[in-house]
Amino acid sequence: MPLYQFILRRILFVIPLLIGITLVAFLIANAVPADPINANLPQSQLNNPEIVEAFRREWGLDKSPVEQYLTYLGNILRGNLGRSIKTRQPIADDIGRFLPATIELATAGTLAGVTIGITLGVVSAVWYNRPVDFAARTVSLVGVSVPVFVLALLGLVIFHAQLRWVAGPGRLSARIASPPEVTGFMTVDALLAGQWTTFGDAISHLILPATVLGLYISGIIARVTRSSMLEVLGQDYMRTARSKGLHERVVILRHAFRNALMPVVTVIGLSYGNLLAGAVLTESIFAWPGIGRYMFRASTSQDFPAIMGVSILIATIYVVVNLVVDILYYFLDPRIRTAR
Repeated sequence: MPLYQFILRRILFVIPLLIGITLVAFLIANAVPADPINANLPQSQLNNPEIVEAFRREWGLDKSPVEQYLTYLGNILRGNLGRSIKTRQPIADDIGRFLPATIELATAGTLAGVTIGITLGVVSAVWYNRPVDFAARTVSLVGVSVPVFVLALLGLVIFHAQLRWVAGPGRLSARIASPPEVTGFMTVDALLAGQWTTFGDAISHLILPATVLGLYISGIIARVTRSSMLEVLGQDYMRTARSKGLHERVVILRHAFRNALMPVVTVIGLSYGNLLAGAVLTESIFAWPGIGRYMFRASTSQDFPAIMGVSILIATIYVVVNLVVDILYYFLDPRIRTAR
């Protein structure tokens, strides 16, 4: 099957899925018993029927649910996610302001998690039932079991407050000027502006939250890598490769690891999508101005347009990540390329 045909099939499946997601997001947001009027109008204005009615008209609350959904769907198709009740700004602008910070953190965290998890998984499988295996399994178990907020608080206390190895919460220190915004990624913008001091400070702030998220996802990546590697190492073609006199490093990396990648890529994709969806606790603890904090504030203020906008964003992220994983399958598994 040609690559373009493979991608086209996946995209055609994605379109009705995204429309269904908008319906689910709308139904969930409207099923919440909380009243956005009580959450967003001052107490002194709640007793004024004219103000309450004006608020309902402004935000379309006076229409039937069907009319609200059709209006909302039409706006989405035009690229309009609506306006936040809380910030009074277009939701697309709010997301564009907060999302780059989350992408930067999630990407760094995923790179850390993939490095730690794959290393532990491969080492654990190669030295199966040896002390190294037990040590690697213990580390991965800690990563899976310990809550992320515990890792975050321990990291702040030990590596920031006590040892002073890394910077604390935030994306930059108070004394450091922000670089001109080009991409929204602090490290990239600092490099583009040639501000090396700002770049170093941004990296110092990024290390700890990224490592916390990396440890959080490395446990499951390590366990899946170990399981997949053990299954591949027991196959007949592995004994054939060794019988040809190939070096053990070539056998492990070229033959075993490559064939064990399919489930590992799936887990990495889902983990990255999960971090992009907004690591609320991590962003809150490290005062990271990302989409997770924005989503939390929207939820606490019953900002329904913002909640639905972020929900659709998260669903789209998962859909896109799964599409990318499917495309990687195309290159990793020859059987997909020869299928009809």
